[in-house]
Amino acid sequence: MTVQIDQAKVESVIEERHPKRVVFNAPDGLLRTTRDLASRLEKKYANLHCIIIADPTYGSCDTVDGDAQRLGGEVAFHIGHNVLVTKFGKITYSVDAFDDISFSSVTQKAVEFLKSNNLRRVGVATFAQHIKELPEVQRILADSGLNAVVGKGMGQLQDGQIFGCEFYPAYNIKDQVDAMLLLGQSMFHALGLCLSSGKPTYMLDPYLCEITDVQKAADSRLKKAILSIYKAKEADRFGVIIGLKEGQIMADQSVKIKEKLEALGKQVQLIALREITSDRIDALTDIQAFVQTGCPRISVDGYTFSKPVLSVPQTDALINLLSGKEIDTDIFVRKHWL
Repeated sequence: MTVQIDQAKVESVIEERHPKRVVFNAPDGLLRTTRDLASRLEKKYANLHCIIIADPTYGSCDTVDGDAQRLGGEVAFHIGHNVLVTKFGKITYSVDAFDDISFSSVTQKAVEFLKSNNLRRVGVATFAQHIKELPEVQRILADSGLNAVVGKGMGQLQDGQIFGCEFYPAYNIKDQVDAMLLLGQSMFHALGLCLSSGKPTYMLDPYLCEITDVQKAADSRLKKAILSIYKAKEADRFGVIIGLKEGQIMADQSVKIKEKLEALGKQVQLIALREITSDRIDALTDIQAFVQTGCPRISVDGYTFSKPVLSVPQTDALINLLSGKEIDTDIFVRKHWL
């Protein structure tokens, strides 16, 4: 297995812009490959200096255009989230990265599993690194007599691609299929696919050639999310957190949520944070519950907070609950959780 960064695109931008200082940011799994690329570029281009921002990046919402400019960068490269948007901010270019692992063996194994469970109509989705494998997986499934559906892309998403918080290609086909398949070794993406589609979801791991049913884990996440809503209902003082990462600043949406909670009798303060952590939450001692409009997965994925910290879907359910309505169990069945 080898992950390949689109070096040709990086070099074409450098040769067009002639920068003396460039900045890279990449997810943790691609940091070493990105560092190797930077070293090759410094050898190839005289007087070029590369800076690697080694803070975590979790998606195209987590770019560093402003930081890159403060570092004196003339060009920045955001590596590995493979979106349809080609540029972020003033100087940041999106650069694709792909994993060359084959899904042939695990897909053949999945065919037998699906047929034995009478699942003939399946949606197929994946995340950035495996997009190129979708056509071959769809062909294998179709040749085996299964109806394999890949949803159309929208916004930043390519056909069949999902983020941790955006699911358009999968959500839009949920009524056409009996189950969802997630290509890749990522429980994070598989849980998002399961919760957002409301369909049985199976993760196809090409490295271990294993098929994992993620329903039990998804149900656990949902139960914890609903429990947090009921705990937040009892709070009088709320903080509404605006994320400060470049693609997560939802100030207007946060103000609207503040106004809705105030209309329901709650005391609310707007707060801005770059990193929403238990330490920062605990420092705000007089606030009893929080809503955050940054990354919804902070509230969904088992982070340990001493107080309720709700995502937008949970907040919508809370507002309904405070208005006298019941909470539906499909609070996360949405095209996106933003």
